[in-house]
Amino acid sequence: MLEERASGPELMDLPGFGLEEAQQAFKLLVPVNRLFGGIRPQLSFFRRESRRWDPETTYRILDVGCGIGDVAIAFVRWARRAGYQIEVDCIDKNPAIADLAAENCKAYPEISVACRDVMDLHDLEYDYVHASQFVHHFADEEVAPLLSHLLALCQVRVVVCDLVRAPLAYASTWLFTVFSTHVFRNDARISVKRGFKLEELDRLLARAGLRNYRLEKHFWYRFLLVVEAQ
Repeated sequence: MLEERASGPELMDLPGFGLEEAQQAFKLLVPVNRLFGGIRPQLSFFRRESRRWDPETTYRILDVGCGIGDVAIAFVRWARRAGYQIEVDCIDKNPAIADLAAENCKAYPEISVACRDVMDLHDLEYDYVHASQFVHHFADEEVAPLLSHLLALCQVRVVVCDLVRAPLAYASTWLFTVFSTHVFRNDARISVKRGFKLEELDRLLARAGLRNYRLEKHFWYRFLLVVEAQ
């Protein structure tokens, strides 16, 4: 079961996925993501990483496929408490989702939101590029070029948090979404089926020619991939 990654698209990846569908999906996705540890791995990384930071320096983060900006908000709240200065540029190529993110993040001047496709971005120099539950939207043959492109946008590290594909993860997601909306039920289930096994990731990273990386497994079938800028 789940030996290979699923290839079907999520509804939010299809043309015509609009504001109402986005509102329904993220109304459930944000609390579920928080409940099942979808932000903890990245915060754990930045807590460790910040030990070498200068409190007088502003660190720039590009948040790719930002959803409604809940992860960016978590980053800013942490940085404020810890006494560090960060700026987070959030991008999502779906206009409805980008609009929701802009509204959700308007109380945080450290965050900017734009409707952009990351593959259209070039010649930028962020300190970090972050992607949460984004890479699983790409087919195997697209993952290596994607990671190489993200590395070209940053000076320090690319930080990826995504889903580990496993029978228990899928079974629990299936049961948890039985009474949810159609969009959330469909996309949550197929997200797990499009997740990765860690040995697959090793092969995909080797295909991209990447050697200097760290791959960690986290609570409830999440993984954190940290790739050093070349």
